[in-house]
Amino acid sequence: MTTPDERRRNLIWGREALEEQSVDVALPKNWREASAELLIRYPALAMIRDCGDHDLESLQIQYANVLAAARDLFQRMRVSSACSEGRRYTLLVILRHFY
Repeated sequence: MTTPDERRRNLIWGREALEEQSVDVALPKNWREASAELLIRYPALAMIRDCGDHDLESLQIQYANVLAAARDLFQRMRVSSACSEGRRYTLLVILRHFY
C-alpha cells in the first residue's frame, strides 16, 4: 500500500513527464501529441500540491479517466524500442505508485 505522499509525488512526476514529453522532439510525434492532449486534462500542479491527504483519493477519482490514460501511455512508452533507457527507468519509477 502506498502513502498519500507517495501518490501525490508520483502524480506530480506524471504531470512533469507529460510536460517534458509534449515538447521532446526526440520522441515520436504521436507520443508528443498524446502527452500534450493528456496534459490539458491532467490536474493542475497547484491542485495536486494543495490537496490534503483525505482529498487526494477524491482528486484521483475525479481525474480517473485522464490518469488511466496517462498510465496507459507511460506503460506503452516504457516497453517501446523507441524509448531511451533513461526515460524507461523514469517511467518505471513514476508507475510504481501512479494511479
